[in-house]
Amino acid sequence: MLIRTGWRKRVRYFRASRRLIVVLLLGVGCSTIRSVRVEETTSSTMTADQVRRARALGLRLWRQQPRTLPQATNAALMLEQAARALRDDHGALVDAAQALAFVAENETRSNLRRDAAQRGIVLARQARELKPDRVEAHYWYAINVGLLADVDRSYGLDAVGEMEAALKRAIEIDETYDHAGPLRVLGILHLRTPGPPASIGSKRKGLRLLQRAVEQFPDYPENYLYLAEALRDNDRPDEARVAAEKVLAAAPWPDRQFESEQWKSAARELLAAQRGASITSP
Repeated sequence: MLIRTGWRKRVRYFRASRRLIVVLLLGVGCSTIRSVRVEETTSSTMTADQVRRARALGLRLWRQQPRTLPQATNAALMLEQAARALRDDHGALVDAAQALAFVAENETRSNLRRDAAQRGIVLARQARELKPDRVEAHYWYAINVGLLADVDRSYGLDAVGEMEAALKRAIEIDETYDHAGPLRVLGILHLRTPGPPASIGSKRKGLRLLQRAVEQFPDYPENYLYLAEALRDNDRPDEARVAAEKVLAAAPWPDRQFESEQWKSAARELLAAQRGASITSP
């Protein structure tokens, strides 16, 4: 989650994390998230056996650790093919939206990032319509929206509104999903957007949400990474350092080994930036 803007030096150590958000900070775009559409694939021509095989292989690839971008890209393709054939299967739609979010986050080519995020949005939207009282689709919808807004700033503040509504709904349903993911992502959204009247940003709200995430899952390193950012932004550098050091001390998360290395790298850069700031302070 980062801003590719003049704020880059301040937040560059979060490049490895979800890019969600805050592109929105630089102006109001003219595109709307609800207008996002993608070209239909030819998955309708697949036989039932081919669909089952594609889904099974996609899940097997997705679950291999440590995850890699080529592996995840292939998994996303297979899961999307299966999801488009299984239009009424909520789980298939959500699995594909999650894998596409990984691709949109970690791919370096902007056209492929944009495409993955758009496809994730469409599939998550379908899953939301299918089962609006399930948390998963609201959550992955919000994440894909943030990733699309990062690569295509024409979506502007519309993306903030879509994300906020989806994350609030996810919190209402189950704030513990994905290790307090809805709390974590909404907290980051508050940290990285401007305050009223321009947008919804509030560093205090962001901190409170991330503190709740840590309370829910005190062993999950990603929660501490963003808590460190929130503490830093609320002028509590000593506590920020302690939170970042918890990320460095944590063992790799079993099903997120690739991500665990990213979190550690981000925590190191946060600490280095803090040390640099203390040296240059009068």
